[in-house]
Amino acid sequence: MNLCSDLSEARKERGISQSELAARVGVPRLAITRLEHSTGSVPLLVKVMRELDFRVAGVARGGTLPDQLRARRERLKWPVSRVAEKTGLDTRTIEAVERGGGTVASLAKMLNVVAPNAKRSEPPRASWAYDASNEERDQRFTPRSFFDRVVAAFGPIDLDPCGHALSAVEARRKIILPECGLASSWASNRTVFINPPYSSVSQWMARACDAMENGEVETIVMLVPARTDSDVYQRRVSRDADTIFLAGRIRFESAKGLAWPAPFSLMTVIWGGTDDQISRFIEQVPAVRMRPWNKAL
Repeated sequence: MNLCSDLSEARKERGISQSELAARVGVPRLAITRLEHSTGSVPLLVKVMRELDFRVAGVARGGTLPDQLRARRERLKWPVSRVAEKTGLDTRTIEAVERGGGTVASLAKMLNVVAPNAKRSEPPRASWAYDASNEERDQRFTPRSFFDRVVAAFGPIDLDPCGHALSAVEARRKIILPECGLASSWASNRTVFINPPYSSVSQWMARACDAMENGEVETIVMLVPARTDSDVYQRRVSRDADTIFLAGRIRFESAKGLAWPAPFSLMTVIWGGTDDQISRFIEQVPAVRMRPWNKAL
């Protein structure tokens, strides 16, 4: 595989510029340019791979690519000297790369020798499905940084109807499966935050509309994929709620502490928010606001 070329392609697929990526990992833009042309350090490569959630399959298990290379060599039962012989590198260079140091050029040579069939691996897709056997697979939670901005704009959250014990969302009341947030009452709660299962967004949007119309709550902030083609969004949500189309991709968190960027654009739908609250939110979270068409009538 052409590691650095694939890395560059992954960055472009996520709509991230070299300058933005450089800022995220704390290096000059030129360092990213050089890295994408196979020049740079292994520590920088590891940071960029983590930021882009870029993974390599066909090597071995390991937290980082250097860890994978070491595990692959040990699985092959090759001494460091054999890898050095096949790559033309010094044994000290091999050891440095396996410790997470050295250069990208050296790492690429080792990768081609010990794992010639290695290839880019796509991260697992996010799933919010609930398994009745209590094995909740591939959970994705609202990142703390995003939730903190919601609270800064709208105040403390009274209800999280899609709660989870490991979620960073803090609310006075959480509804946690197997209790169903769709069927439960939301009454007596002023502000609600919802990051719903994305397989049933329309149901949660309809439930939010009902809660507002019935006077159960005053304000609802919902984080969902930017999909506006459903009947419930067209007829009900867009009529009464502000739609905030978010820039970039949010990195959702997993139960194991890992994070993956959403493979789709996102929007925040807000029912009952004041202009001041929404303005504060957009100041912190770059976005484009679409006002409800009902208010323009």
